[in-house]
Amino acid sequence: MTTTQEASGTIWAVFGHRLAIEGDGGRILADLGPTGAEGIAIAVGDTVSLKGERKPSEIKVTSLTLGDGVTREIAWPKKPHGDDEADEAKAVAAVKAEGYAIEGEPARKPKHFEIVGAKEGARHELHVAFDGTIRKAKPLTA
Repeated sequence: MTTTQEASGTIWAVFGHRLAIEGDGGRILADLGPTGAEGIAIAVGDTVSLKGERKPSEIKVTSLTLGDGVTREIAWPKKPHGDDEADEAKAVAAVKAEGYAIEGEPARKPKHFEIVGAKEGARHELHVAFDGTIRKAKPLTA
């Protein structure tokens, strides 16, 4: 679940594409992203309002309004291996296509599935990318 947060205040520090503001909610660190900060002139002492996704240590800004009222929308790039790309059925099909008999349920990891499979009398822990590519077949003992 995504938590959206809005904040406004005065910039008290700028660190590359991050800025720190102080307002009614206290001090907040905001990330504009490497490309989101392009073409935006911000400086310590400026007043801003922002909206974005709340993370544990900062807000990933999706909308920034400068003191002059100009609003800039900031689009974040999609992560290459997000949950919507994780296709368990594709991973299982790839393992079966290689001749493995699957044991148990696939385990979802951040960047791959781990599937235990047996082939030609040997058991392996298979690491299968979200696109169905088998990246590693680690032999299991016992």
